[in-house]
Amino acid sequence: MEIAKNETFNVNLCMRGLGVLVTTMHSDIYEFIYHLTFKKSMKIYANEFKKPFEDIIPHDAFFDKIDDPYVQNFMIPMNKLIEFKLEIMLRFGIDEAEDLEDDFIISQSKFKPYRLVFKRSKSYSKLLTYYDRSLSSTINSLSLYACALTAKSYKIPSVLRAQLKQPGMDNLNLLNRDDNNVELLLDLIVELKQSLEAFRTLYR
Repeated sequence: MEIAKNETFNVNLCMRGLGVLVTTMHSDIYEFIYHLTFKKSMKIYANEFKKPFEDIIPHDAFFDKIDDPYVQNFMIPMNKLIEFKLEIMLRFGIDEAEDLEDDFIISQSKFKPYRLVFKRSKSYSKLLTYYDRSLSSTINSLSLYACALTAKSYKIPSVLRAQLKQPGMDNLNLLNRDDNNVELLLDLIVELKQSLEAFRTLYR
């Protein structure tokens, strides 16, 4: 989303906009888990489970029992994102259902990650490739939010943007860990990066 030059930065609105995005992020991973499960491990039920948000499987216990290392790997970042969302809901008194219906709050979602819309049509192997891109983009989106919170502005200074291009964890050094919201985000980003590296090791 293009950021207006004179847009006032408001931490509460920033975090509520981020909350909306995090809901889409963990829902996105849920879709990957769902489709991978019914393309391989539970393929015999594929015709009964085609639409992850209509034919919903609400219990993590179901996916915990799926004998697929990729499904198990994907469960970790999904649950980390859910835990993060619950924490910011408590901190900022966010009503998730209300914010997801509020066009103004949705408009505060500034740094949207890549999202593959038509997952069901993709093969199992293609989904793995797209997952890498999706989780990488999610990490980048969260990193931009950490930069915005550090700068107290959606116009992120070039020094912070340049740092994001550094590999590994080095791109987190200039961010303001004295801000507890930045600290919470950084903890999440580190965990997601670790999950992504574990996935790439598995996928090689």
